[in-house]
Amino acid sequence: MVGLFLSVMLFGQKLENRLREHVSLVVMFHLDTPEAAILAVKSSLESKEEVKEVIYYSSEAGLEEMTRDLNQDILNTLEYNPIPATLEIHLNADFANQTNLARMKVDLAQQKVVREVNYQSGILEKIEANASKVLMGIGIISLLFMLIAITLINGTIRLELYAQRFIIRSMQLVGAKPWFILQPFMAKGMRISLWAMLIAFPVLAGLAYVIWVFIPDAVSMISIQEIAVLAGIILLFGILLTMICSYFATRKYLRLKLEELY
Repeated sequence: MVGLFLSVMLFGQKLENRLREHVSLVVMFHLDTPEAAILAVKSSLESKEEVKEVIYYSSEAGLEEMTRDLNQDILNTLEYNPIPATLEIHLNADFANQTNLARMKVDLAQQKVVREVNYQSGILEKIEANASKVLMGIGIISLLFMLIAITLINGTIRLELYAQRFIIRSMQLVGAKPWFILQPFMAKGMRISLWAMLIAFPVLAGLAYVIWVFIPDAVSMISIQEIAVLAGIILLFGILLTMICSYFATRKYLRLKLEELY
């Protein structure tokens, strides 16, 4: 459950970032703008921290695409190229919000060579409105299942220790120290967690494969380092959880009086 919770939250955050970075700010220039002036604007934008990518579409490339789409020689019909040169700007996910895009739109629109600036405000509004709600919903459901899993693990360990409570008492009677009694039960809890990891990792790998089938780009969203960190957290949490539950459950029976064992 911990692995599922962390995996879903990580992938959800990565997916939100990818969607934000796909939102573009489109700058259209006047028809008589020299290419050198457009490239100067492009270079200035690429130097900004918040800008991830700037794509330049020349008026000639735009004319070729429209001619191909309409299957008509527009240049001969109109006797001039009506398609303006454009820049398509993509921001880094941390900066891709309404405030930054609106500010950049105002700054670019003030330049004399710029005719018009637009961005997909509707898409960005939907991302901002729904992303946090979806992640919160998934997080609450995952936390609920995680609490259920922790309760089941704790209950299972307590039941097993209850069955061995007289063995624990016998070890006390022969003079065994509390830590000596605790060690085998905590070690067994660690072994249980390791076996659980051997089951959890293939399940998570299967989940990742299903996601990859429906979203092929998902593989590129998460790095090997992030997967390694996630696996380490899952392993560490599983070991600590079973050892802590074993420790407190065993301590309970160490403190009981003989008549309380029945």
